[in-house]
Amino acid sequence: MHPLSRLWHKLGSIHLTVGVCLALTADLAVGYACLNRKTFIFQPLNDIGLASWIQTYGRHHFIHTAWFFILLGLLTLLAINTLVCTTQRMVWLVARRRHFRWYRFVFKLAPHIMHYALIVILTGYLCSYLFAQVLDVRTLIPGVAISLPGNSSARIVMTDFEPVYYEADRLPAFKGRVLSPRAILQLIDASGQRRAVLTATRPLRFNGYGIFLKDFSPKKKDGGMNRCVRVDITIRNDPGVRLYLAGILLFSLGLAMYLMERFIPN
Repeated sequence: MHPLSRLWHKLGSIHLTVGVCLALTADLAVGYACLNRKTFIFQPLNDIGLASWIQTYGRHHFIHTAWFFILLGLLTLLAINTLVCTTQRMVWLVARRRHFRWYRFVFKLAPHIMHYALIVILTGYLCSYLFAQVLDVRTLIPGVAISLPGNSSARIVMTDFEPVYYEADRLPAFKGRVLSPRAILQLIDASGQRRAVLTATRPLRFNGYGIFLKDFSPKKKDGGMNRCVRVDITIRNDPGVRLYLAGILLFSLGLAMYLMERFIPN
């Protein structure tokens, strides 16, 4: 057997799958111990991206981050193993497609389509951490515009702040506190302008950038000590978003193929 063929079969081995899963379990157990009181090392991952984090926090706290680098390697190996194993099974099924009725063939393909979808989604996450451009936190106050980087015609203006407050009486300590911050934004670019609502759970997409709510003020209805209205946002240019969407669509296709057999009589 050719060395490349031998390597291909080893990468698709179920023994490799089991070994990697056991190694992942052990590594995550070590990671749990390393994370104890050291979460501040990993929090910047959400703001500066993986490459910058490796050069700073990851490298200078290696005794606490080594498990994370091992985790990345093991996840990569598991993704390769899944890709090879799934491809081997797909080739086997396609070669024997004449032995199945068409709907049985589609049904058998479905789990492998979903495996491919998960690999695409994981690749999207990796692209996000490696290549996403994360800008410093920007503060919005009513009526003042900020521009997107490299495009002075694309501007964001907060026109109003309309939070949802806790009005029930069951928890008196939370009376009047903000449950859901809602920033009313005007998004302006060369094509025109539109109104949008930014919340903690509903980010916005504008000119290729993602806009996320990070913090806000005031936190209570009466404003407390701080009555100044402001919203802190982070702006990301994330190339992984398209891969997420492609993976979700592919997974949905696989799920539909899997369910098809239930609606087709034998």
